[in-house]
Amino acid sequence: MNDTRPLAFDGRFVKSALIENVENLAVTGVVTNLSDEPLIVGGDVPGVVPAWKSTILRNGTITRARRVSVIDVPETENHGGVVFDGWDWFGDCMAEFPRHTPLYISPKDEVGEVTLNPWHFSNHPAPQGETARYKIQLNLWWAPPQTDAAIHNTHDFLEIHTQIFGKGRIQIFTDETGRQLYREIATAPGDTHDPIVRVDGTRSFRYPWHRGWTDESCIWMAIELHPV
Repeated sequence: MNDTRPLAFDGRFVKSALIENVENLAVTGVVTNLSDEPLIVGGDVPGVVPAWKSTILRNGTITRARRVSVIDVPETENHGGVVFDGWDWFGDCMAEFPRHTPLYISPKDEVGEVTLNPWHFSNHPAPQGETARYKIQLNLWWAPPQTDAAIHNTHDFLEIHTQIFGKGRIQIFTDETGRQLYREIATAPGDTHDPIVRVDGTRSFRYPWHRGWTDESCIWMAIELHPV
């Protein structure tokens, strides 16, 4: 019960933990439900955080949950200091990334596995019945205000994001030029957006051309579900 460990990106600027088999535990931070089961929040009227969604708790009690991350940013200044906590400039990880874009990525952490139906996960209108196993990987990103995190459309996994600090947007385009924006998803602390993927099979996924955009200094968490 309440099996707790620090996540790989826990450090001076971002406090983070993984907690499994949660029962009657008070926590502070952005809490993300990393399971296919509902998370129950205690109170006079109990609250429910659905699977793969998130909330903000301030010494609030999780009555029951299978697996959660709890991430808190205790200070509002100098977030660029994450580079001293073992984070990398993303251009050092991907050679084709724009050379002047200040986007930074934390270490990754594999936090477990889940068996789910990817069509249900991505809210398809006509889901199929097949399930599969996926490894859950987490990492954080940081970028200063007005950062274009680069347009892309290729992932070989299911992906959603939880906003930890600051306000931003996910912008979706008709093509890789970015000239025609047709959809924006606002992101504020405590939000986990719905998937934007089209599922062709348990290992086959199609994404639109999209990018992250920061209106303010932003820290967000990528949740990746990799087929086993």
